[in-house]
Amino acid sequence: MAGFEGALPLDAFDVCAANPAREHVAEPDAALKLVEELSNGQALRKIKLSNKSYGAKAAKAIAEKLASLRGVKDVDVSDVIAGRPEAEALEVLETLATALAKASGYGDAKRSRITSLDVSDNALGQKGLDALLPLFMGAAPLVHLKTCNNGMSSAAAHQLKDVLTSKGVTSLESFHYFNNMSGDEGAKAIAEIVQKSPDLTDLRFSGTRAGRAGSLVFAEALRARQLLVTVDLADNTFGTDGGQLLGEWLSAANGASPLEVLNVRDCSLGDDGFGELCSGLEKCDNLRALDFSGNELTADAFTSTKWLASCASTLEVLQVEENEFSSRGAGRLAKGFSASQFPALSTFVCRASEIGSRGAPGPGRGGGE
Repeated sequence: MAGFEGALPLDAFDVCAANPAREHVAEPDAALKLVEELSNGQALRKIKLSNKSYGAKAAKAIAEKLASLRGVKDVDVSDVIAGRPEAEALEVLETLATALAKASGYGDAKRSRITSLDVSDNALGQKGLDALLPLFMGAAPLVHLKTCNNGMSSAAAHQLKDVLTSKGVTSLESFHYFNNMSGDEGAKAIAEIVQKSPDLTDLRFSGTRAGRAGSLVFAEALRARQLLVTVDLADNTFGTDGGQLLGEWLSAANGASPLEVLNVRDCSLGDDGFGELCSGLEKCDNLRALDFSGNELTADAFTSTKWLASCASTLEVLQVEENEFSSRGAGRLAKGFSASQFPALSTFVCRASEIGSRGAPGPGRGGGE
């Protein structure tokens, strides 16, 4: 049995707590055994059903017990249909979504008060989103959403935008949209979600196959998002214009940006785009982690290192690997390090940047590579 002893009612239930193996669950008896610890009518805040691939019969078998739960607000149904035929997968998603929405709404799916939702790793298209609508359309707005590694198309991204913004602005504080296939048009749809999410503090928009057009629209959408603390924009195509938009976004906070983590790995910034971005970073003094890897940066990118001085007291991780700045650029970085103290720095990575042994920067502390 899953181990949550001593907590009655249970605060959280993870179907993998007792059996962490990733497995197909086809038969009703096997499915019921997975949730045997739960009691009908039990109060529960969080439930995680992921890492199991449920068949239609298995999903139906546990639906009644799931629907009887009370007070569910945090739902994780990531990776629950792996390897299932489309028709069966959609049936499973709808069955689980309806049951869990009822659990949150005390028997009424329309009164669901789910605020945190993870639907990642389910190969979702428009049909999949339709099947999951009960989890999105309750009485309480979503605050945390993850839809990663779903291969979502442009059309699915637009559908997600329509669902999340159906009442105008969203209440999202964290939104992760990673490893999808939505391209430029999908990027524009996700940008609209960001524009209408004034409370965002944690954003991941990476690995979406967005080209320059979509990346620029997304960068523009960030301009008014001044509460962001963690931002992952890896694998977009910003270029110089995108770097300028990102720099303007950071500058707009007038030195009051709460940003702590920024990942712009593999974003095609080049020296000019990086320079534009750094003009904004100079005004950010809370940064803990920066990743500029894979941006074709040469030594010219580090002509100025004012951005490094601005976060000297807080910086813990700096990654600039897989660039082209050579020993000359490494020397310029080294001067930036020598100009300030970096008491928190623990990780510095600059490998595969064409640096000779004599040019390797030495921050003097932490784990340089």
